[in-house]
Amino acid sequence: MDLSTVEALIKNYATPIAGAALILSGIFLRLLGKGVAYLILGAGILGSLYLVWRGFGSGPNPWLPVAVLAAGIAASVALAFALRALTVAVEFGLFTVGWYLFLQAVPAFLPLFPVLSSVAGASTWMGFSILTTAGSAWAGRKRRISRARGMVPGGLASAVRLARR
Repeated sequence: MDLSTVEALIKNYATPIAGAALILSGIFLRLLGKGVAYLILGAGILGSLYLVWRGFGSGPNPWLPVAVLAAGIAASVALAFALRALTVAVEFGLFTVGWYLFLQAVPAFLPLFPVLSSVAGASTWMGFSILTTAGSAWAGRKRRISRARGMVPGGLASAVRLARR
C-alpha cells in the first residue's frame, strides 16, 4: 500500500467516523453538563446551609448568617448557569468539528454534494452545526417537559382527564 491509498482511506472512512463520534459526544455532553450544574447548585446550597448552621458569621449583626446563606445560594446559581452556558459553547464546538470531518468525506460518496471549500459547502457545514446545537437544546427541553407529564401512567391519566371534565 502506498501513502496516497492510506490517505484516501483515512479521508473517506476514518474521518466521517471521527466526525460522527464528535457529534455524539456533543449530545452526551449536554446531559453531563446538566448533571454537573445541578451538583454544583446542590453542593453550594448545602455548603451555605452548613456554614450558617455551624454559626459562621454570627456576631453583632443577626442578619449576617442570612446574608451568608443568600450569597452562597446566589453564587451556586450563578456557577450552575455559567457551567450550562459553557457546556453549550463546548457542545457547539464539538458539533462544528464533527460536521466538518463528516461532511468532508461526503463528496466522495455523493458527487453532487458541494465541497466544503465552496460557499454552499461552508453554509451547509455551519447550518448543520447550528441546527444540531439548537436541536439538542430543544430535545433536552422536550424530554424534560414530557417526563414531567408522565408522572401518572397513561390509562390513569386519561381517567383523571375524564373525571375533571
